[in-house]
Amino acid sequence: MREDNNRNIEVVEHISNQIWSCVDILRSSVIDENLLVILYLISAYKDGLIKNLNDTEPYNILSDFRNEIAHDSYYSKLDAVYRPIIDNLFFETLNALFYHFSLINRRDLDQNFPEIFEYILKKLVDFQGKRSGEFIQPKEISKLIIELADIHRNANVYNPFAGLASFGVCLNTREYHGQEINTFTWAIGQLRLRAHNKGYGFSYELSDSIKNWDNSQKFDLIVATPPFKMRLKRPFYSDVINDNYKDVESFLIDKGIHSLNNNGKLITVFSLSFLFSVGRLTKLKKWLIDNDLIDTIITLPSGLLSNTSIPVCIIIFKTISSRPGYVKFIDASSFFVKNGPNKLLKDKELVELIHEDIENEFLKYVTTDDIYKNDFDLSVGRYFLKDIEGTRFSEFSSIIRGLRAPINEHMKQVQIRNLKDDVFDSVLTTNELENTLIKRETFRIIDESCLLIAIRWNTLKPTYFSYTGDPIVIPSAILALKLDESVVDPTFLINEFSADYVKEQLNSYRVGSVRPMLRIKDLENIKFQLPSMQEQKAKVSGIIELSKRLKKIESEKENILSGVHKEATESSTSLSHILGKPLLSIGSSIEIIQNALSNLDPDWKSHLISQKRQFTLVDAFDSITKNVKYIQELADKNTSLVSVSNFELTELHFLKFLSEFVKDEKKSLKSNISLKLDIHEDIKDLMDNQVLIKGNSQKLRILLINLLDNAKNHAFTDKEKSNKINIEILPFTNNEEEASYFNYDIDGKKSYVEVKVSNTGSPFPKDFTLEDYVRKNFAAGKTRNRGLGGYEVYEILKAHNEGKSALNIISNKEDAEYTTTVSFIIPII
Repeated sequence: MREDNNRNIEVVEHISNQIWSCVDILRSSVIDENLLVILYLISAYKDGLIKNLNDTEPYNILSDFRNEIAHDSYYSKLDAVYRPIIDNLFFETLNALFYHFSLINRRDLDQNFPEIFEYILKKLVDFQGKRSGEFIQPKEISKLIIELADIHRNANVYNPFAGLASFGVCLNTREYHGQEINTFTWAIGQLRLRAHNKGYGFSYELSDSIKNWDNSQKFDLIVATPPFKMRLKRPFYSDVINDNYKDVESFLIDKGIHSLNNNGKLITVFSLSFLFSVGRLTKLKKWLIDNDLIDTIITLPSGLLSNTSIPVCIIIFKTISSRPGYVKFIDASSFFVKNGPNKLLKDKELVELIHEDIENEFLKYVTTDDIYKNDFDLSVGRYFLKDIEGTRFSEFSSIIRGLRAPINEHMKQVQIRNLKDDVFDSVLTTNELENTLIKRETFRIIDESCLLIAIRWNTLKPTYFSYTGDPIVIPSAILALKLDESVVDPTFLINEFSADYVKEQLNSYRVGSVRPMLRIKDLENIKFQLPSMQEQKAKVSGIIELSKRLKKIESEKENILSGVHKEATESSTSLSHILGKPLLSIGSSIEIIQNALSNLDPDWKSHLISQKRQFTLVDAFDSITKNVKYIQELADKNTSLVSVSNFELTELHFLKFLSEFVKDEKKSLKSNISLKLDIHEDIKDLMDNQVLIKGNSQKLRILLINLLDNAKNHAFTDKEKSNKINIEILPFTNNEEEASYFNYDIDGKKSYVEVKVSNTGSPFPKDFTLEDYVRKNFAAGKTRNRGLGGYEVYEILKAHNEGKSALNIISNKEDAEYTTTVSFIIPII
């Protein structure tokens, strides 16, 4: 038996590699998004619609294929999707494709087709990344949900928002009705169901699940993974809440529950934000709880999905509750195994836990009364919090509301980045703040000493504001609290916020991933273990004494660094004088040439140098002028070779910086090299398209230019071949332990963005390591690159990350679109 299994694996791998060679052939003729046509062609070959491969004329084979399709009810409905792609294939491409098909053993292909299809589909989606528009739900999630559904063979299943029919593939029922709105996704889903022999009784339509919801019957099971947080184009009015829904999750729940039979189930995969969202969703959740419709909520490990870092949950709704008055909560966040940088859900262990149905550290039944007390917040973590002895925060603090700050006036403004997050330096005064213009009505005036706390961040950053007569204004993301200083010492309390028992409570209540949020009510319920005031004062005096020592050490360090900085500045001044004259000469020469061109041809600026790139003469001069100015700035501000890591960091809008950098660099690239900035959807969903960092724009420009130059000079060895460079930015949501896998050393109190710079050129040399990349004068590869750029990149990133490691290099799989990736992280503020 084992020999058979081994043989099957070998056959699958062999044929899959043969098919992948066809993908390589197609890449020369079609855009990456159309490479999925290979699944259509190989399926047709398996089913005998592509034949006579010995014919020397590929168009005869194609013509015969067309005739076969015309008489095949299944393939004819897919023809409209794939015919335009196939019609545009070159003669040589068709010839090579059909030749490679002739080498594939059709019998082995037929016997192992489900495994081969899944193998090729996953490779294609991985190859194209999120740009393909396709998303394969991990089979472990689909299998878990089907197992939890526990439906009989004759069950009638409805799958709106079906995607690639991942649920349909796992089902063993006789009736399945799926809907998918995207034509290309639907076509692949059709092929996938056929590959898994899902025929009679399985209906999978190209249809809009919102406009064309199936109201014709009641279902035993409705299962769906809708697009996360998608807004409805037209509001959907609900009798349940007597209001309009604007999000797809609410629509699915409302319509889904009303489409179930008397003992039906609705099982959904949602983003975690659904559990703690308020507004109309609170009304919906109240109705669900009041009617015992929510049976089970399962939070899954983060990082399971390849297309997003948004954490997800599974929710089971039932028309007949398994245990009325209770909701089963399951914390499955630790049920995973590492698979390289990825995670795989341990679905079998999770199923066993659920079937045992015994309360433990992962499973708990919560009464609807408790859910009422928590204002219908269904975040799983809060219901697993152990009871802690202590005094509630609300018993010795009160919220300072403050008057609304006047718009268009200058006042001392506090933002989250101004808060201290340091027990040794926890006092904020107005001397540390600047007068800034108040632009929004959400700011409140604070004119008394108080504790300031960030309620929308991954750490509270508790800071004591010492009022001396000059008021401050705070945004809604910061809370001001008056402390009863007869009960608690402010410095002691700030220190206590970092105690494990307090952090455990905060972690249970906090919701969200990149910029977590803490409700005021939950903050007020945090319990503190407060000793007597005498004991508090004693501990505070120890903290103050230690703070003095640390400040002394810091002062000594600054004195040493100031000497180094002075020496560097003198070197920079010398460098500026040396370069100043030739730079002025270049600038003057550019002006003379432009004047001469104007005399020869008044329209010289619009002359195209590159038709393909629409690159004009004036673009070329602009690029030269910018670079001359940049070199002068480097020399003036001591940000060139004089100092790699000693420079000033200021607030920087990172997305704007990256957009401008890419726009400028595109102008100087050769026509066969493309450069793209890829802003991940999660930046929009989790960060509202705002990325503010403490950075040095000139140093970051040096860093990125180094990465681009490395690609141009050492990866793009074939100077005639077309190549791509992709700069992707996305939130980094891994914890400290997971970050170490990527060679990142992160601070758990900070939030980060990750930047990935990938290229399609030659890969890194074999056995090339990060240590090699960042070592000075290390020679590697055909070009014998000395690696100074890697050293400089590493040092610049360390300076942006408080001396911590923040760089990684990746050699991607051989068949990936991008061969190498250099990635790094930067904390956001």
